[in-house]
Amino acid sequence: MSKIKKVDEVFEFSVYTKFTKDEGVFQIEASVYSMVSELPGSTNKYGHDISEIELRFLINNQHVQYNGFKELYEQLYGKDKFSAFYLKKSQEFEVAYLKTTPYKTK
Repeated sequence: MSKIKKVDEVFEFSVYTKFTKDEGVFQIEASVYSMVSELPGSTNKYGHDISEIELRFLINNQHVQYNGFKELYEQLYGKDKFSAFYLKKSQEFEVAYLKTTPYKTK
């Protein structure tokens, strides 16, 4: 009978991180969802696959409806400006996630 020999093990786990940011007149809550896995052949170095960054908006520390906030933003700053704003803020939270995660990439 031959001996069973383990040759490799890959682990991945789901990480949920929540952030807040005060923008003065309004606040943003961000949820960052990612899958983290140890990089092959390394110790304590991880890869991150961010699957979603969800933003929620608050005015006077009270949650507001997404569509209502979007409509208000576009009334103030112009039609089709909200998408660029949302992308910019999502990128800020992605940077914050990678900076603060305990699962370092380097």
